Amino acid sequence: MWPRWVRWLLWPLEQFYALAMRLRAAAYRRGWVKSHRLPAKVLSVGNLTVGGTGKTPVVLHLARRLQERGLHVAILTRGYGRRDETPLVVNGQGEVSRYTPELMGDEPVLLTRHLPEVTVGIGADRVALAQQILKMEAEHPPDVFLLDDGFQHLRLQRDLDLVLIDVTDPFGEGAVLPAGRLREPLGALARADMVLLTRAANGVPREVEETIRRANPRAPLFRASTHLAGVFEAGTHKTANLFVLKQTPALAFCGIGNPEAFWDDLRRAGFNLAGTLAFPDHHRYVIEDFRHIIRRADRAGARALLATEKDLINMTVVPPSLPPTFYCRMELVVEDEPAFLAAVEERLRAAG
Repeated sequence: MWPRWVRWLLWPLEQFYALAMRLRAAAYRRGWVKSHRLPAKVLSVGNLTVGGTGKTPVVLHLARRLQERGLHVAILTRGYGRRDETPLVVNGQGEVSRYTPELMGDEPVLLTRHLPEVTVGIGADRVALAQQILKMEAEHPPDVFLLDDGFQHLRLQRDLDLVLIDVTDPFGEGAVLPAGRLREPLGALARADMVLLTRAANGVPREVEETIRRANPRAPLFRASTHLAGVFEAGTHKTANLFVLKQTPALAFCGIGNPEAFWDDLRRAGFNLAGTLAFPDHHRYVIEDFRHIIRRADRAGARALLATEKDLINMTVVPPSLPPTFYCRMELVVEDEPAFLAAVEERLRAAG
């Protein structure tokens, strides 16, 4: 968080940015700037803040649930962290080993590994990607496009805007960029059709719900949290012995948008964290990083290293065997999931 005097200096820039975002949204709403309608349903998963609110687990979860209902799903994503900006359409049924973060971005790699039958379009122009997928799959076109990180991507019309709010850091210090972490003013929440409160395992402060309700009194609110689904050896992908591992002092490290959420998940699962170490989001690990991690582990007395599955994808070198490195697979758990899925389906049906 910026010191108060820095935020005061940034106030003019904040006001200019907030005005620009309001004008941009109004231009799309009034039709002054063209938006595109696809011949399929579009479900946007997005947020208001810079940083992690759990969008990728939600996209993964929704894709699975929609497939279970017999729908053909495709995903459109920006692919943050890519070094090659060429638009790319991939399917996990191909050669998964060639899908690298440099080519796709780390989160699309994660999606293709868990959803091998789902086509994923990666690039800045999600409209062009969708049109390319529709041509490629003309005989069996997608019923639903999942628009990852799509709340601000107004060029593509959507049938459902699902906005995620991380209850541990809901409103980005209450200020838009650059003074805070809001991408848009809080009033933009009025566009949301549904709101999912993520990382709500410890409850939701009443003031968070009240703030959301002031901005949008109509959108139904749901709660979700992440839970440990499994722990695996980084080098072999074998399932770890959780009984032994939870009794072993461990150093947890990650390069994700909200590292505190990962630490909390591990503690709630019963791990003995001797220390933690956070890297920037989408960080690509090199040998010097592991040297630094091991030094920190030695100082903390840790005899195991814990990372996220996304971190494993971003490792450019084989992780060390001493102390052993493990990656944690997390899964999304939605409270009252039948009602949540019913609300999603109802909104998609109502959109015609």
